[in-house]
Amino acid sequence: MMQAGLYADYLIDLIYAAVLEEASWSDFLSELSKSIPDGRSLLFYHDAVTGHGTWELNHGLDDATVRNYSDYYCRINPWMAKAAVRKIGLGVVAEQMLSAADFRKTEFYNDFFRPIGEESAVGLTIVREEGRSFLLSTLTSRSDPERNKPVADQLTAMAPHLRRAFRRYRVGTNRSQIAEIGSSIFDAIDVGLLIVGEGAAVKSVSECGSQIIETGNCVCRTPLGRIKICSPEADAMLRRMLDRTFVGPKAWSSVVNAVKLTFIQIRKDRFSAYFEGPTVVVLLEPFNKNRAVNLSHLRSCFGLTAAEAGLARHISSGRKLESIADELGIRYETARNHLKSVFAKTQTHRQSELVALLAKLANGPL
Repeated sequence: MMQAGLYADYLIDLIYAAVLEEASWSDFLSELSKSIPDGRSLLFYHDAVTGHGTWELNHGLDDATVRNYSDYYCRINPWMAKAAVRKIGLGVVAEQMLSAADFRKTEFYNDFFRPIGEESAVGLTIVREEGRSFLLSTLTSRSDPERNKPVADQLTAMAPHLRRAFRRYRVGTNRSQIAEIGSSIFDAIDVGLLIVGEGAAVKSVSECGSQIIETGNCVCRTPLGRIKICSPEADAMLRRMLDRTFVGPKAWSSVVNAVKLTFIQIRKDRFSAYFEGPTVVVLLEPFNKNRAVNLSHLRSCFGLTAAEAGLARHISSGRKLESIADELGIRYETARNHLKSVFAKTQTHRQSELVALLAKLANGPL
């Protein structure tokens, strides 16, 4: 075994090698695990608000242990209360989070930790953002905190380098993602491109995307640089797709004020996802307002009356029903009845679905 200082330098070199893709983060975790008896190292996160966390990025743990932690034990991990508030960048032994005597009384220790052959751990909070702590920890069968302390000090030495790795992943990818996707192609066909990260933060945006956002009709920016969709349903879906625990469709579409929004979740390798967080590409496609829906075509396709077809064509502009009723000189209740009939005949259920259908009809055959 190398001397502690030399081994810390070796691990720091591995951090930069992983960032530059000359080595892997798995290599780093494997070598770190050798610092301590029966070491099992992991990069993980814990959300203090939801209580959720995962041990997916690890060296030495089997799939069942990882699954059990994510499904239940992350919520009762007795070390996390202190980990959520401890000083960032300081390596600690487990006994600084909770005394060994109290730890051994917990369900976490007796039903989960001890059965996998471990007794204690050393840990480090790398970054904390909006209640989420990103941590590096090594589990060990050695229960002596004094003998484990040098390994905790080793984590302290690595902390600034791990923070730089975080910044490199986040800032470096922000600059390159628009170029990688090819925004000029989308700009040429008047489709905006927006890349959104954790917390709905804007990572990058194309020129056309910026122009669409400036109108404030479908997407707006908060003073803190976050994105908010002008539709509660679409905004909620975007935030779900940006949650680290999201399990659902990779792509989702909606129409908001005559702009078709398509959300596409980017799924990267596990280690990049840990450092960068979730990423969603948002395509913003304004409907071609210069091509109105042909009334006779509309009536023949769906069997609409003249009044229903006229209302539907006005709906295709994305306007509210109240203003359409005023323009047509009919009562709001009459307009509502016409709209209900249009929904039934076109097999749609809300105005956004109808707008999308009519846009397809205006821009080409169904």
